Amino acid sequence: MYNPFHLHPGVEVYIDLGALPTMIEVLSVEVYGGFNAVAAPLEVCLDFLNGYRSRFPALYVCGNSSKALDGIRGNFRVRRGFTIHQLIEILLNAYQDMIFIEHDALLFEDCDFHTLEDFVMLLRQIGRDRTVVYFTTNRDRIFDFLTTLADRYILVEAEEGGYFIAEVDEKGINQRFYPKMVGQLTLEVF
Repeated sequence: MYNPFHLHPGVEVYIDLGALPTMIEVLSVEVYGGFNAVAAPLEVCLDFLNGYRSRFPALYVCGNSSKALDGIRGNFRVRRGFTIHQLIEILLNAYQDMIFIEHDALLFEDCDFHTLEDFVMLLRQIGRDRTVVYFTTNRDRIFDFLTTLADRYILVEAEEGGYFIAEVDEKGINQRFYPKMVGQLTLEVF
């Protein structure tokens, strides 16, 4: 048998392909592989969802009520989970490389701590080789708890002239301001 690498039988080879390619951007923050939590206004969420471009469909998962579902356009496979157990089942059967999950606080009303822990560990496990974006337009205690276990947390707050962005990951905290795009300014001569 021809062996182009001249390896001994039984030797395993690990090839590090590096980070997953960047697929989406939240304002000026590139989102790459891992378990990412994003809290942002609805217009920002719709912007990064509709900015996803790939010939392979992404999985979009939402619960009982969705603020963003009516506004998304693109190559998405949409699934709804009405309980935390259904959401876990959907994620266990997911094969997509990009997974968007819209936070729904109602799913966690009757959830015990062990189920919540299983859910978070599943998000982290899926994020090892895929990109998971768990997002909300309204933060609550459950979402804030989930962000403490995420690989990366992006908080976007709307301000008068733009958006304040705080990005927290293993490197620390990166804060910036992203100005809103307004109509082109012209100079007037008096």
